[in-house]
Amino acid sequence: MDMSKTEKRADAPKAHNEGVYHLQLKPGDVPGYVILPGAPERVALIAKNWSDVREAAYYREFKTMTGAYKGMRLAATSTGIGGPSSEICIHELNALGVHTCIRVGTTGSITPEFDLGDLIIPVACVRKDGTSSAYVEPEFPAFADIRVVTALTQACEKLGFRYGLGLSYTVGSFYVGQGRPLSEGGYWPSFAEKIIPDLQQARVTNIEMETSAQYVVGYLHGMRMGAVLSVIANRALNRWGDEGGEEKACLAACEAMKILGEKD
Repeated sequence: MDMSKTEKRADAPKAHNEGVYHLQLKPGDVPGYVILPGAPERVALIAKNWSDVREAAYYREFKTMTGAYKGMRLAATSTGIGGPSSEICIHELNALGVHTCIRVGTTGSITPEFDLGDLIIPVACVRKDGTSSAYVEPEFPAFADIRVVTALTQACEKLGFRYGLGLSYTVGSFYVGQGRPLSEGGYWPSFAEKIIPDLQQARVTNIEMETSAQYVVGYLHGMRMGAVLSVIANRALNRWGDEGGEEKACLAACEAMKILGEKD
């Protein structure tokens, strides 16, 4: 008896439906163009812009829907929070033949140039995500594919959205790692007080938690990667709010994918 046909492998696990383990998708379930929101509920927000929408799979933080935007077949898969779940998502999408991804997320601006509701297209990132260091040395850059950046800028111009190019600080922490105290009188290391001022000195534009991991892992998998982030926090003014930016980012990603598909 050929045991290779019956035994399940620990180094290549499969889902119960024989699809990729975490996303529970099989070849042919998604097209080559996939939008990557962090939150599962944002998948439906993206799909509001589509026709012929269906849910392909939903397991843990990974929700996938497919549909068509202006006649182009797209998918959206949520990645959850942070680099580790992003790595899982991108690796499994790549195994399914996905070649182009655009992250749709939220971010905190640390510069007056971007305020609540504005969109930031990160050209490159400071790698403090933790996950990408498991793939390649820390000196390796995290950068967007110029074709995806160009498509996103064209989409924002076409849609009339206020946007700009940015340098993101991607960090695997929401609180202390972003200079937010845990609680009054709680743990507060001295370096945390300097995080935002030091980043401002280095002309970093914003802070978030996924983009550098996605750029590095995607690039090493031979994928085209980009991102469009809506500003929901202004750390310089200590202001918080969506101001319609999330929906704009979702639409901009759809339009950019359409542009890329037409060029391809």
